[in-house]
Amino acid sequence: MVFRSELSAETYGTLTGDIILMIELRRAPRINVSWRCGIRMPDGHLLLCRAVNISGEGVLVQCPESLQLTQIYPMMIEIPGIANSDDIFRVACKGSVRHIILSGDHYHAGMHLTNMSDLHSELVNAWISRANKFAS
Repeated sequence: MVFRSELSAETYGTLTGDIILMIELRRAPRINVSWRCGIRMPDGHLLLCRAVNISGEGVLVQCPESLQLTQIYPMMIEIPGIANSDDIFRVACKGSVRHIILSGDHYHAGMHLTNMSDLHSELVNAWISRANKFAS
């Protein structure tokens, strides 16, 4: 049994028997992805991570090391092309850590994205539109 107090503040659950209907309340709903990314750490090394979900404003990354809360990191996300997923776009941006949790042997960090080019923002939005079209 799931109680409403156990649900995140960003998600509202309606219980009907054993079925939970989740309604996304974010300003910018996320889509699930599995994209490679790298985060430049303050000491200069590149931390290889995986983007788990993304929106027009943020990304959830899975990392082998912890990130510093509120820290802004230079990063790169490899995003496949819409027309041909074999085309990979290396998108440079910055990510500000909003939350981080340890999950098993890795960390999940929610990051707000900035400094992304307009072209690359449109690529992210195209993936979101495509996912929403298939979900309908």
